[in-house]
Amino acid sequence: MTTQAIHLSAAAQAERKAAHPVRDVICQQFLRASADTLVEDALSMIRHSLLSDEVSSAMFVHDAEGRHLGFVRLSALLRAPGHRTLRDLAQDQALHANEALDQEAAARLLQKHDLPLLPVLTDSGVMRGVLRFDTAMDILDQEVSEDIYWKAGVGDVTHHLDAIRSEKLTSGGIGYPVKVRVMFLMVTLAGGMMVGGVIDHFEGVLESLVALAIFIPLVMDMGGNVGTQSTTIFARGLALGHIDLNRFFRNHLLREVRVGLVMGVLLATLAGIIAWAWQGAPNGIPMLGVVVGVSLFVSVVTASVLGFLLPYVMLKIGVDHAPGADPFITTIKDFTGLAVYFLMASWLLGLSG
Repeated sequence: MTTQAIHLSAAAQAERKAAHPVRDVICQQFLRASADTLVEDALSMIRHSLLSDEVSSAMFVHDAEGRHLGFVRLSALLRAPGHRTLRDLAQDQALHANEALDQEAAARLLQKHDLPLLPVLTDSGVMRGVLRFDTAMDILDQEVSEDIYWKAGVGDVTHHLDAIRSEKLTSGGIGYPVKVRVMFLMVTLAGGMMVGGVIDHFEGVLESLVALAIFIPLVMDMGGNVGTQSTTIFARGLALGHIDLNRFFRNHLLREVRVGLVMGVLLATLAGIIAWAWQGAPNGIPMLGVVVGVSLFVSVVTASVLGFLLPYVMLKIGVDHAPGADPFITTIKDFTGLAVYFLMASWLLGLSG
């Protein structure tokens, strides 16, 4: 999938927005009375109305020609003397939406002014219906989701493709999820064999110092946990619009490198101290703490960076990163972490493979 296929112009975005006029989502059930109606009569209309509480929260006012003059909130009607007319109480005549206005713009207008209902008028000023608060919130939720994908630089095409992939992975026949997941797990299988080769190559080191085997799960598992954290954070950040793919390297990846370095230093220091106190000092091999610490540092930083970088690369080349990123990360960080672990052991502890 090319960048051209998923990035549309600003004009195309404007066309997308303009295709949803508010008249398509209005409610035509609302309370409406002429400007000369008395307050006591308006309250009687509300009492006998079968409309919902939300729709009954305001009475809309019109003149003799049917043009909109504003509205009166139910709370204002209850406080007003019964002999006054709605003309005296009508307010916010200018707060309305034209029926051709975009849905999102109308919803934000209702939200900005904290209105229970937003009147929607024709070009001649006659009420056509109202935009309800719950409808407005649904519109904003949908529009924000669309905007998130635009700002993330992936557009509707990738959004649609991700939705198809997700549906096929979570429902329907098992052929597709088995094929996709096994394909990526083959990478892990091959990587596991390579990691086994590393351990086999340094078998002599392990035989010389059995204590090294104690910390192999630590180096491998900690890197896996960090990598899973990073891929999850990337996926959620992308979905919520917090990651801009156009500024990925200089903003998000650089920040994740710094996060990985800080976490690596903290975890490596703690693990190194524990390794020294637990197996190093009692067995006369104080440099074991350094071996464990440096190896864990490399594993954590590698997994943290790959957790952001690999999903980005896979997204750019059109590969589904949901089932694919973690197997790659696991393989790479296991290989590099253990290689560093045994190389450090061979060098600092004077062991031969």
